[in-house]
Amino acid sequence: MPECFKELINLDTHIAVWKINESESELARGLELSKEALTRLSQRRSIIHRKGYLAIRKLLKNHDIDPLAHKYDKNGAPYLTDGRHLSISHTKDLAAITISSQPVGIDLEYYQEKIIRIAPRFLHLKESLDLNMNKNIHYLSQIWTAKEALYKVNRKPGINFKTQLLIDPIEANSKEGIGSVFYKNRIKKYKLHFRYFDNFCLSLAITKKNDV
Repeated sequence: MPECFKELINLDTHIAVWKINESESELARGLELSKEALTRLSQRRSIIHRKGYLAIRKLLKNHDIDPLAHKYDKNGAPYLTDGRHLSISHTKDLAAITISSQPVGIDLEYYQEKIIRIAPRFLHLKESLDLNMNKNIHYLSQIWTAKEALYKVNRKPGINFKTQLLIDPIEANSKEGIGSVFYKNRIKKYKLHFRYFDNFCLSLAITKKNDV
């Protein structure tokens, strides 16, 4: 199917989500894949990951991105050669992209009970003070996707989610927030955007204007 969701966050930041229900061959139809892209596709042994990769390519095509403009840096982070910033995310049968003139990160995740079990690994001390929220799947998913988005926009390998990433207090179903990254005695803040769907949530992290 085509994009199931798209939004213009500000004048130059787009997000789009693809719900994957096509076969691998259907997703590949109409795509121009370079030798490098075909190599990357072949390295994904799981059909879920291959379909996620192709869905990302479909989203980029829908946004008129030249297939040769989509590259990956030495750390495996995606970028565009035209100077715009790109972030991608895919999980199970969902894929998402964001394109912006500013550094940006995106993540989406299904609501799953297992997040309660792994929460102690990524919750900052200040985020875990409210014991009632430590068992709230929607809240924990929101924090997790926000931190993934922060990690992607910051692009510093080795960041510890529990101690170096902090999401300011947020209300249930908040649409915006602030996230902080602690790195080498510096604190960098990013604006967060949250979007909610029936069985998954999405977070976007973008460089604040005064930090560019």
